[in-house]
Amino acid sequence: MLGPVPTLRGRPSQAAAAGQADPPAIAGLAFDLDGTVFLGARLLPGAAALIAALADAGVPYLFATNNSSATGVGYVRRLSALGLPVTRAAVLTSNDVTVGHLRESGLLRPYLVATREVREEYRAAGLDPATEDPDALVLTFDTSLTYAKLRRAAGLIRAGLPYLATHPDLVCPTPTGPIPDCGAFAALLFEATGRRPLVLGKPERPMAAAIRARLGRAPEAIAFVGDRLYTDVRMANAHGFQAVLTLTGETRVEDLGTSHDVPDLVVDDLGVLHTYLRAQGTLGRG
Repeated sequence: MLGPVPTLRGRPSQAAAAGQADPPAIAGLAFDLDGTVFLGARLLPGAAALIAALADAGVPYLFATNNSSATGVGYVRRLSALGLPVTRAAVLTSNDVTVGHLRESGLLRPYLVATREVREEYRAAGLDPATEDPDALVLTFDTSLTYAKLRRAAGLIRAGLPYLATHPDLVCPTPTGPIPDCGAFAALLFEATGRRPLVLGKPERPMAAAIRARLGRAPEAIAFVGDRLYTDVRMANAHGFQAVLTLTGETRVEDLGTSHDVPDLVVDDLGVLHTYLRAQGTLGRG
């Protein structure tokens, strides 16, 4: 594990690429949730203090999760129960991004491979989750997944319907170990149909654009904080954010040597990031 001081690694930061000595000041932050802010029913080290410090300093922040097994309102409740009271506007999910894409594309009758509460969230957003004659298939992290749903989904994919996935995560971290996630479902369906979905969550552009819009900051002034190299860090690298990797979730320090997705900053936990931001001046130096 790394020591108490954050470590800058790998690719040049945005500032270094511009010939500056130091990275630009961080003026807004977006956080992954599972494995970054919490794990199961407990907050991870440093999360509460860092979020409180950002609020006190007036630094905009956002929780941006790929996990599409629950609704945005559900995440607000969960964070509040863990001692992080937030508004709905401070929570961005891959479901939010997918709903926006469906509406912009005129795909209003999707067949959703999703939990009941998520289907109701899509309905409340003006869509008509259809079981008969759908105009698209949407694959989410359906923790109520059944063989009947997989069989129906495979048939719709083979029929040529637009095929979307909320995110590519292969597993979701839990206190008892990783469990199969949306990316694993998509891999199964690829073997059955030969088609891959259009992915809308991290690391893809729709999620990055939504983060920029919510935070209202230039990309180089946004730090994205997460525990996965192939979603969190990859999105930050691809879309000009500062990439902060925390070692509290999926990624282990030994993974860094073989990954093409390279963070600007690696920290043990959010408490270490808090110290870094204080020293950098993002939170003030008092």
